[in-house]
Amino acid sequence: MSSKIKILFLNPPGNKIFIRDYYCSKVSKAYYLPQPVDLLIQTSFFSKEKYELKVLDCIADKISIEKAHSLSKEFEPDFIIGLLASVSLKQDVPFYTQLRALIPKTKILVSGDAVLEDYDSVFGNWKWLDVVIFNFFNGGAKKWIENDFENASGIVIRNGDSFLKKAEVRRSVLELETPRHDLFSARKYRMPFANALPMATVLTNYACPYPCTFCIMSTMPYMSRSANSIINELITLKKLGYRYIYFSDQTFFQSKAITREVLNWMVTSNYDISWMCFSRVDVLNEDEINLMKKAGCNLVMFGVEWADEKYLEEYKKSYTLNQVRATFDLTAKAGIKRLGTFLIGVPGQGRQSIIDTVEFAKEIKADYASFNVAVPRSNTSFREKAIEAGIINESVKVMDQSGDEVTMGTGELSREELQEIKNWAYRSFYFRPIYILKRIVGISNWVELRMHIQEAFYILKGLFKRSAG
Repeated sequence: MSSKIKILFLNPPGNKIFIRDYYCSKVSKAYYLPQPVDLLIQTSFFSKEKYELKVLDCIADKISIEKAHSLSKEFEPDFIIGLLASVSLKQDVPFYTQLRALIPKTKILVSGDAVLEDYDSVFGNWKWLDVVIFNFFNGGAKKWIENDFENASGIVIRNGDSFLKKAEVRRSVLELETPRHDLFSARKYRMPFANALPMATVLTNYACPYPCTFCIMSTMPYMSRSANSIINELITLKKLGYRYIYFSDQTFFQSKAITREVLNWMVTSNYDISWMCFSRVDVLNEDEINLMKKAGCNLVMFGVEWADEKYLEEYKKSYTLNQVRATFDLTAKAGIKRLGTFLIGVPGQGRQSIIDTVEFAKEIKADYASFNVAVPRSNTSFREKAIEAGIINESVKVMDQSGDEVTMGTGELSREELQEIKNWAYRSFYFRPIYILKRIVGISNWVELRMHIQEAFYILKGLFKRSAG
């Protein structure tokens, strides 16, 4: 009989492809699904000598509620570290309630955007919950599991029907052990821009230092891992046979010296694995973009958001449309594909502003565009503004930025009108004959072809479903 402490890392079942991680939940717009990075990072805190770890990703492995309950009970964990998301809240809470009844002695800890505020209500209403993890980079869960609450950080623990909160601790550089990628089903994760499989997710830094008011990441302390920590993980991934990497940082290359050291290592060691990342147009310069290309980068995602300087200023994006144009040109010149993310549905936004944004996506020749619907995330000033404007009330907890279900109107446009214009945005951008031809010609291998076909199928399926609805 094992004397090790048993921990189950759990991504609950769902009737959609829910992406619950990193305090920013959504429904997959098509078929993409990265590793749940909250769970992945937290596996790095627990040693093999002392702990027996198991990952149950019910979304990736398409596990039903009944099967998930059965497998959890069979493992008999001492602790469960799970995800709880705003997008799937109505399904997640009953699941955990039933799970607690099946294994009443197991302590349940959760991370997710559904538990970032209102802890009196959270612990008062959800009797199954023991701990909230509101900063998974701090390792507070391990401290609590080891009965060291005094030195824990980034967690909230039950105290009867009330709670005790341990604040986040900002660490400038974190020496993180390599996360346990071997516990995850490698072949089940995918991104539409991957040109090889299997794909792994890597997080080199945490949160974001920029003040964008609609984004939860601006409310969290920015931290970075050391170059050595990142390089050790990349070495492990290559040994495990991974062939593509998704750097899920909110702002890749923010920690300049660390990132440059990692990329130079990738070049000199002939790492030879392609990757993608998310960054900002005012962070990357031409030399850095060229280094990224040499190190294997094939796509960068940029948060463009709007074609209106007024909104860029109002929501504190801190860059201009000309900076967007310049960085998109530099990235294209280096031979790296560009994805622009765009945000529609902010308070006061009208139809013409959204049309202008779609046209801007075409103007900058984005290789891909992602049109997200604004949601009032917990702890953001954007949420406070939406409440003050009477667009939503404080009780709104379930939300999805993918727009599968629109949470709020703008005051100018209703929820139904936003859904319709979001669908139009995708059709207008992706259904252009010249664009389709460009995408077909640009496909480099069979993996990329298969990913494009899958994504196209699920995008079309979603558009027709919502149009019919």
